[in-house]
Amino acid sequence: AKLGAAFGATMPKGSTVTINRDPHRSPRMIKRAVISGLPSAGIHASDLRSMPIPVARYYTRVTGAVGGVHVRLSPFDQRVVDIRFFDGEGRSLSKDVERGIERVFFREDFRRVYLDEIGTIAYAPGVVDTYVNGFLNVVNVEAIRQSRFKIVVDYAYAPTAEVFPQIMTKLGVEVVPLASHVDGDKRSLTHQQFDDEVRELTLITGVLDAHLGVRLDVGGEKIFLVDHHGEYVPETILAAAMATLALRANGGGTIVVPVHMSSIFERIAAEHGGQVVRCKVDPHALANQSTAAGVIMAADGVGNFVFPQVHAAIDGLMATVKLLEFLALQQTSLADVVSGLPAFHVVHREVTCPWEAKGTVMRLLNQQYKDRRADLIDGIKILLGEGEWVLVLPDPDFAKFHVYSEARTENDAQELADRYVRIVEGLQE
Repeated sequence: AKLGAAFGATMPKGSTVTINRDPHRSPRMIKRAVISGLPSAGIHASDLRSMPIPVARYYTRVTGAVGGVHVRLSPFDQRVVDIRFFDGEGRSLSKDVERGIERVFFREDFRRVYLDEIGTIAYAPGVVDTYVNGFLNVVNVEAIRQSRFKIVVDYAYAPTAEVFPQIMTKLGVEVVPLASHVDGDKRSLTHQQFDDEVRELTLITGVLDAHLGVRLDVGGEKIFLVDHHGEYVPETILAAAMATLALRANGGGTIVVPVHMSSIFERIAAEHGGQVVRCKVDPHALANQSTAAGVIMAADGVGNFVFPQVHAAIDGLMATVKLLEFLALQQTSLADVVSGLPAFHVVHREVTCPWEAKGTVMRLLNQQYKDRRADLIDGIKILLGEGEWVLVLPDPDFAKFHVYSEARTENDAQELADRYVRIVEGLQE
C-alpha cells in the first residue's frame, strides 16, 4: 500500500493510473495492496485485471492515464515478485524516475489528500477490444490472410492466450496452440524447464510442417522463434533477420539497437539504404529512442522488439505479426533470411566486482583507453580494429561487470573477452 501511495505521490492529483497483474496468487495480493494505496494519494485506479504487459502498456497510453503498474511473478524465480512501472506513454520508467519513487517510499513522504480528494477504484472497460482494434489498424491484414500461414504458438500458460487468438482469427492464421490455458502456478520456470519447452516447440513445428513456431514469454513481451525446418533461431540472429526484413519492407529507415550488439547491423543497414542508432543497454532507452523520426524498428538481441507504428513499447504480439507481414509481402521464409545473413561473432562474459570498486574500475579503464574508446553511450566501448571491439559495462543492479566482445572468428572473440575479463579483475586490486 505504501508503494502505491509513493507512486501516486509522483503523479498529479485526480489523474488515473492503470493496474495490471499476472494470474498468480502473490501478484494478486500485492496488486490489491498497491491499488489500496493509490487513492490515498488522490489517484484514480483503473484495474485491468490480468492482461499481457503490451496490452497494459497500450491501454495506458490511449486512455490518457498518467502511468501504469504491472505486478508479476518473476519468470525464473518464484520467490520474487516484480513490480514494473509505466509512464503515460506506456514505456518503462527511467532509472532516475524509479529512484524518485524509491526515495518517496523509503522516506514515507506520502501525499495526504482531503476526504473529498480520495481517488476511486474501477475496472477498466474494453481493454482487449481497444488493443486488438489499434493493433489491426497498423498491419497489412489482407497480405497476411492471403498467405494462409500455419504457426505453432506456445502461450506459456499466460494471459496472451486470451488475446492473441482473437488477432490470429482476424488475420486468417491457422494456429496450433500449446500451453494455451491460463495457469498462475506455471508462471515461473527453471532455465532447464524453459529449454525443454523450447525443444518441444522445435520438434512440434518441424513435424507439423508449420511456417513458424513462436513462444511468447509469460508477459507477452519477448518472443522465441523456430523456423519451418524446426530449427531454433537464436535471439541475436533473429534481431538481425528482423532488421533485414524491416529495412526491405520500408526501403530503408532507422533501426535502433543497444551499444553491445554486433556491428552486423551497420552492414545490414548500409546494404538496404538505412542507418543504425545505438542506445543504452536498457529497455527504457530502447523504447524511448524508438520514438525518434524515421525509426522503423528497435531490437535488443534478447527477444524484445519495438515497432513504434502502434506504440513505442516492447510487444511480442506485434513482433510476431509484423514478422508474418514481412514474410508475406516479401514472399520469403525466416530460414532463407537467416541463411543470407553475414557471419558475426559476439561473446558475453560476466565479472564479479564489489560495488565500492566499480567506480575505480571505470575510471582506470577511461584513463587507459581514452585514445581508443568509442562514444560513451553506455559503459566503455574500446575499438580495437575493423570489426573488433570490446564493451565493459557495469551492471546497474548487481555487483558485477558485463564484458562483450566482437571479432572476425569465434575463437578471437572468446580470447578477446577472456583478456578483458582478466583486465577488469586486475583493476579491482
